[in-house]
Amino acid sequence: MLEPDEVTAMLRLNKLGWGSRRIAREFGCSRTTVQRYVDAGGWQEYRSPRKGVSKLDGHEAWLRDCFFRHRGNADVVRQDLARELGVRVSLRTVERAVSGYRQELAAEAVATMRFETPPGHQMQIDFGEKRVQLGGEMTRVYMFVATLGYSRRIFAMAFLHERQSAWLDGIETAFRYFGGTPAEVLLDNARALVKHHDAATREVVFNDRL
Repeated sequence: MLEPDEVTAMLRLNKLGWGSRRIAREFGCSRTTVQRYVDAGGWQEYRSPRKGVSKLDGHEAWLRDCFFRHRGNADVVRQDLARELGVRVSLRTVERAVSGYRQELAAEAVATMRFETPPGHQMQIDFGEKRVQLGGEMTRVYMFVATLGYSRRIFAMAFLHERQSAWLDGIETAFRYFGGTPAEVLLDNARALVKHHDAATREVVFNDRL
């Protein structure tokens, strides 16, 4: 923690155009500390974080979706937290937060049977997402991907959302692109398409529109 007169000098250097890295070296502190005082506009008394409060509170649904999307890779989840939500935590913090999802992910893997299929038999569909720059603004783009099981031919289509209409539009457009319909379509438990899925009994109830 810096003294008030040190913070005053730090802010003066900042106004003179010094970068946070250079100021941090000068005062022997981290760039985060420099930025905190610059953002505050002056010295502030240090307040320790309240016990029991986590930076991940309120992000449980996002964490679960991201954890399953990256097939249990907690470090990639940690990177996405920083990039997409601006939340920076340690890998251990993320691992504790997603520990309850690992058994569910393992059960899903056991219930999923992967096998080679003959021509025309199967088309696999899924959605991915990525933040890209469109018109000078960072925008989240959702990519529908359909893959033929035998030839591994791929069809992809971009959307600005992952709602049911995007799934159905993607499926129908893929049929037209490939020039026909396969015997079956393989999909994960997308909430827009699957009403209920029991990993233990393998009971599945699809959405009526699907």
